[in-house]
Order: sequence, then structure tokens, then C-alpha cells
Amino acid sequence: MAILSPTGFSANLAISTYLKDGFTPAAIAADLQGNVYLAGSAVIDPASQATGAAVAKVNPQSAQYLYLSYLDSAASDQVAAIAVDSSGNAYVAGSTTNPNFPVIGGSAFGTAPAGGADARSFVTKLNPQGAVVFSVLIGGSAISTARGIAITPQGRILVSGIAASNGFPSTPGAYSVADSTNQWYLTELDAAASKMIFSATGIGGSSLVLDATGNIYMAGSSVGTNYPTTPGAYQTTFSLGHYCFGFCQTGFPGNLQHVTKTDAAASKLIYSTGLNDPKGAAGSTTNTGLAVDAAGNAYVTGTLFEGQYPFTVTAAQGATSYLTKLDPAGASVLFSVPVGGGGVQLDSSGAIYIGGAVTSVAPIGFPGLGPPPPVAIPPAFSGIPQVCVPNFTTAISAAYVLKVDPATGAVQDAQWIDGSAPGATGITLAGGKVWITGPTPGPQVPISPGALMPPASSPGFLEGVYLSAVDFATPATSGPSIACVLDGGNLSHAGAVAAFQLLSIFGTNLGPAVPVQAPDGADPSIGGVSVTFDGVPAQLLYVSASQINLAVPGPSPSSAGSPAKSSTIMQLTYNGVSVRRQFALTASNLNLFADLSTNRNPCPNGAPSDNGFQPVAANADGSMNSCTNPAQAGSIVSFFAHGAGGFGSAPPRLVNLHASVGFGCTALVTNTSLVTDFVYKLDVSLPASFEPCGESFTGIQGIPVTVSYRDAPVGPLYIPADLAGPVTAFLPPGEPMRMIVWVKQ
Repeated sequence: MAILSPTGFSANLAISTYLKDGFTPAAIAADLQGNVYLAGSAVIDPASQATGAAVAKVNPQSAQYLYLSYLDSAASDQVAAIAVDSSGNAYVAGSTTNPNFPVIGGSAFGTAPAGGADARSFVTKLNPQGAVVFSVLIGGSAISTARGIAITPQGRILVSGIAASNGFPSTPGAYSVADSTNQWYLTELDAAASKMIFSATGIGGSSLVLDATGNIYMAGSSVGTNYPTTPGAYQTTFSLGHYCFGFCQTGFPGNLQHVTKTDAAASKLIYSTGLNDPKGAAGSTTNTGLAVDAAGNAYVTGTLFEGQYPFTVTAAQGATSYLTKLDPAGASVLFSVPVGGGGVQLDSSGAIYIGGAVTSVAPIGFPGLGPPPPVAIPPAFSGIPQVCVPNFTTAISAAYVLKVDPATGAVQDAQWIDGSAPGATGITLAGGKVWITGPTPGPQVPISPGALMPPASSPGFLEGVYLSAVDFATPATSGPSIACVLDGGNLSHAGAVAAFQLLSIFGTNLGPAVPVQAPDGADPSIGGVSVTFDGVPAQLLYVSASQINLAVPGPSPSSAGSPAKSSTIMQLTYNGVSVRRQFALTASNLNLFADLSTNRNPCPNGAPSDNGFQPVAANADGSMNSCTNPAQAGSIVSFFAHGAGGFGSAPPRLVNLHASVGFGCTALVTNTSLVTDFVYKLDVSLPASFEPCGESFTGIQGIPVTVSYRDAPVGPLYIPADLAGPVTAFLPPGEPMRMIVWVKQ
């Protein structure tokens, strides 16, 4: 499944899917058989949407769940980390505030929490079938949260986290501090969780790695400047950074990163260093991964929020991630490059792989704010079509996996993973592939045929998890490669698709170098290109090397009484070479034609409330609506839409359409008509007066309009994405975008 091979790179996306809705991943791991494990939170009560800790195990093809285990019925459990031993047992670490947390097997290393903010760290072991072997609390009566876990070659369990109160236990000989409040801890248990081997306080990390001699490496980030360092280390003093939101009326202390190496008993600091901007401009620097090679070099990756970082190369403005190589003594940075943030792994040959996400979080469209800064996209992806790159409107983020030179940090191979807002939680190696996972607001990610996916999907968004595997060993073909698939009417990322929906496919080698438009308006094969959905030819409208426009075919009328299919497989073929992608299938997915390139008022002296997107809209006389050509209040304005669904052919008219104008007013949809084989004209009668709609004006005003069909919002929709931070509080995620119609009265 070659999704995109940027010029000069040969990686290909072997497996990819929107794995499950209602699941938010916190960590990923793999076993020796190539099975992949995801730990995180999953919805345990659909009515209240309450979540609990869960672990999913899928086979090497991501085609079958081997188990899906819920660790506790309480919504108070949080999983932070997972590790898998050579026998396929999974160990998860996290925290709980459940006073009735089910302690099973092992010994009592911690007391039950009282509830509320009184959290305890826990460690749970699952056998290869997903059954709980033991589940224990650690930390005595101290409030704590586990952040990282690792398994030693002897099968012992290393767990680390942060204590929020004094009294976290420490053992004689282990490194310790007098007061464990807001301090890291590092604890080792025997394989049966029946005995504490050691417990250290004052050191620890969310990322834990052991070398061949048993030395322990840990990397993490936390607020505060008192983490211990050693003489001669790269950074021996910490300078706290800050970050702020909005207009920066309130500042918050940020995270600072550290890297520590101890002996196997955690009794001696071999080295301990900070790894941040040394001048107090660290913002929030958050470690997300650690790997150590045979020579003892440490590779750390993480994310930056409003922070600077000690890069060894010139970083683009707005860089939000880093990959840094630290020498075996912890004294020198060998390279530091602005990529990563989604985990780092080494294979047996010493090759380095990192995951990451390209994110656009600029709050565009708010009065008084300038245009958004450019997205800091790694140079490896300079060949990605601009319409596929996150822009905070049609996409918040995209994920990626890179193979980098362990000596220089230079990118050797790359793979892009498109979507409306996929994040990058972590990566793991399994079956010769690099697996990456993260949250996604819906199925707007690549889905490979045969991979697991939810049984049914509706238009729009449904929070869940994606899982993708990148193959760096098998070169991608020179045939068609897909960068992204977008809605043909407004260029938002396609998720679930419907019959007669227009799609635009962007990529490389998709078709002929000289573009060809369908001579009859729509044809099943032109310019050596054909596209089918479940074997049914799509009607092609336009084909070129970089873009294909088509209409999803409708099922035959004879299948009207058959059970509805939940997915469809698209196969794009050019000159005999094919690429396939699977989509969730929905009964209808009505979308308006609109320009989403900007939501700024395009007219001089426009009111701030005029901010919104420009639809393709016609006035009553057939001319295009604009601020220089407004509609008369009380007249008809026509919108255009596609993706209504149906059998055989698109229905000639649509019913159950409703429009909303201004703030709180409804408008009558007086008529709908099919103006082409796929496109509908929706006639909306504007009110004669807008005062009841919260709009009082004379002259010309931009009026927001939204449309619903069968009680569902008509797209395009605002993207729900935690990656956007507090900015999304100003937007209604999952709701229709404001379409601005210009009106005079």
C-alpha cells in the first residue's frame, strides 16, 4: 500500500487503519512474533462516554484482535506505559484513584487510594491471552503516578513515575532524596511482583532503557529545576521556561527534560544532565522517547511548546519537535535536529527510526490576528502537495515516520501519513516494520484493505485511534502513490464516503503527465487511468500525474434490499500498476462546495462577525454571491452540494433539508435540484429582516449560514483535535463550518 514515496525515498505504508473508535492510545509495544500492543483508555460506558484503562493486542497484519482487555471497570484509571517480555506477557503501568482498585497476586507495595486526587501508581501483568496475572499498587501511601515501564533481561519490572507527596518508599543503597514530593521515583520488582528489588527517589523518567551490562537509562520531563545533575554533564543547571495561551495574559511553568544513566542497582549516577534551552526559553520541553545504541549513545526525542531548543542545525520557525544524540558520557550533544516527537527506536543493525507529527495550531480567523505562521514541515516532505499539508482548517496535523542516519541525524527515508488530525503517540518495531499509533478524530486516515476498522461509520468525526506500519526494507513501487484523498467540493480530508460523493486524489504518478479531462464529462477510464470501488468503475472527471477527480459510484438498484456494507475498497490503476485504499462507507455524506483556503473577511471594512468561509453560492439572478455582489434580504440564495448517496443514480431531489442563518434563525429550503449527475442546487430563502436572527445592520453584511440534512450537519465540519490546544475552544468541533453569504437590506 504505497501511500506516498517522496522524491528520493523508497519507504511505503504497508499497513494502516482507523483501528477503533473510543480508544485513546498512550503507549505501543510489540512482541517477538510481530504482534502489536496498544495501551490507553477506552470507552467503557457508551451512555456517559466514561473511559477506563485498556490494552489491545492485534496480529502482525492488523487484521485481527488477539485480545482487548479492560483492566478495571473504574473510569479513574490511567495507563501511561506498556512493555512486553519475550513470552508475550504485557506489563502496563499507570495510576488510579479508585479506592476499590482490584489488587490481584503479587505483594502489597502500596495502600489503596482514598479517591479524589489521591492517586496511586499501579503495575498490571497480562498473559498472552489478555488475562490478568497480577495487578499491584506501589508507592506506599504516597500520592504518585507511574509514567514508564521496562522489563530487564532477567524478567524484573522497572517502573518509574512522579510522587506528588512525601513518603514514597526508598531502599537502602538506592539513590534517594529526603522528601519525595514532586520528585521522580524508580522502582524494580521481581518477575512475580512479590518482592521489591530496590526503590529510588529523586530520579526516574517516562522513557526507560537498559544496556547490555544492565545500566539503566531514563529520560523524562517535569516542572522544576531541582532534578539532580552530575559534574561534566552537558547541562548541569536548569532554567525554567514558561508558555502561555491566547493573548498571553497568563503564563505557566513549562516542562524541563533530563537524561540520566545509573548502574543496575540505581545506586550511582553515572551521568545525569538536563537537555533544554539553557537561557530560560525552553517553553515546555517534553520528552517522548529514548533509545540507546551499543556504544552507549543516547537518542532522545520529544516535543516543544512555545520553546527554543539546542539544535545543531538551523531549525525552521515554529519547530515543535526534536531528535538529539547524546554521547556515552552525557557530556556532549553529537547532533540535534528538529524532527520527531512521537517516539524513537533502534533496530538490530543500529538504524534509527522516529515518529512525529506536523501540526498547525495557529488561531486563524480571529479578529485582529495576523495570518498563521508557516507549518514547520520536515524538508523530507517538501514534495507533499500543499493541499495535503495541515493548515488548521482542512487538517490540523499529519503523522510521519523517518529513518535517520545515526551518525548525523540526516533523513535517509521517510513516510507521510495523512489525515485530518492524526497525532503521534509512539512507535515500535515488529515484523520488520516500524509501527506508529496516535489519536485521530475519525477515519480520515489511510486504511489498507483487510485491516481492522470499526464495523460502521457515520459522516464526520468519531474520536479513536489509528495504527500504521511503515516498511523501509521493501522499496515502494514506481506506480501511483497517494498523498491524500480530499472531498471534491471543499478539499477537506475524506473519511467515510457515500455514493456520488466527489473525491480529489493527490499524489505522484497517478496518471498522465499531460492532464486529461473526461470528454463526456465523466468516464470510467481516461488517459490510462481507471478507479474502481469494490470493482465498480468510478466516473472520472479529470486525471493527471498529481491529481484525479472522480465520483464514487453508487450500488446497483438490485442491491437496495441487501445489508448495507460498512466499507468499500478503492483501486486506482494507471498503466497496469495499482494502489488500493479502503474507506468507511456511509449512506450519505452531503458536503457543500466552498473555498476553505481562508476564513478571513475578504472585503474592506467588513465587520469582525463576517469571518467565515466562502461557499459557492449564487444570487437569485444566477450571479455569484460576494461582498461586491450581495443578495437582497428576502431573496433566494442557492448553494451547491454533493454526496447525497442513493442507488443506481443520485436521487433527483433531496428532502429533510434545513438551513440556519445568523444566530438562531431558520430559513426555508424552497427547492433542491440535481444540476449534474452528482451536484445539487439547494435554494434557501433568506429572511426579509435579520434583526430576529441577531444581526442588525444597514448596508451590506456577511451572514453565517449552515445546513443540515436528515438531522445531520452538512459538511464541511470543524475538526475536533486536542492537538490544537485551547484554540479549539473558540470553535465548535464537529459542527458545520460557518458559510458567509453577503446580504444587503
